[in-house]
Amino acid sequence: MRAVAQIKGHPIHPMLISFPIGLWVTSFVFDIIAVRFENNLLWSAGFYAIIAGCVVAVCAAVAGVADLLGAVPSNSSAKKRGYLHGGINTVVLLTYIYVAYRRGGPWDAPDGVALLLSGLCVLLLAVSGWLGGTLVYRNQIGVDRRFANAGKQKSRTLSGWEKPACNQSELADGQLMLVKVRNERVTIGRCGEGIFAFSDHCTHRGGPLSDGALIGCTVQCPWHGSQFDLTTGRVVAGPADEKLKLYDVEIRDGEVYVHSKRITDEKKAA
Repeated sequence: MRAVAQIKGHPIHPMLISFPIGLWVTSFVFDIIAVRFENNLLWSAGFYAIIAGCVVAVCAAVAGVADLLGAVPSNSSAKKRGYLHGGINTVVLLTYIYVAYRRGGPWDAPDGVALLLSGLCVLLLAVSGWLGGTLVYRNQIGVDRRFANAGKQKSRTLSGWEKPACNQSELADGQLMLVKVRNERVTIGRCGEGIFAFSDHCTHRGGPLSDGALIGCTVQCPWHGSQFDLTTGRVVAGPADEKLKLYDVEIRDGEVYVHSKRITDEKKAA
């Protein structure tokens, strides 16, 4: 799912999160070296790195919470992972605030407790970073799956099935469009073999296919990566094991009409 907190399509959270990680880890390294060589300048640098890391971490947390609540699907495996990721980051932030308070100032040497807490936080950051990477690379949170020429995502609401969903010239090759008709959500996609209409809900967990990727005539669900062949509805790759529901498409005078009767339902009735 594309990030909620973004700048022209670029997610804000991953832009900011590298700063507190780098600052906090650097602070710990400075403190270890400073204790070994009793270098006041490094103690000072480590203290200021902690403060700067806390400030940027708060900004990153705001963007992260926005994505967690607005972009992570509620029934996706990413939701629990996202809460754990955010929870660990919160513990790390609060701990570093306490460490800064305990140290008192930039020219005060960190005691054993402060060093121990900083070291534990560095380990927690590694765990949190692994969870964050999993959210991006496995759950595809914050990823815009459209390739360069796919165009912007389109959405339209129709009063009835007799209305044209779109003009065929509106869809570029590889582009998806969500059409809402009464209580149904239908995705229209264009590939090399024509224009196809299918249920917007993935048969695995109901993920919105209109927010997925269309490469060739295969659409991929943004939640768990299930892939479907638009020409037949068959599952190309799991975890889905049930065929995608297709709709009949008719083109008249360049206008694309979607029939309310699904192709799969018609075949069953036959």
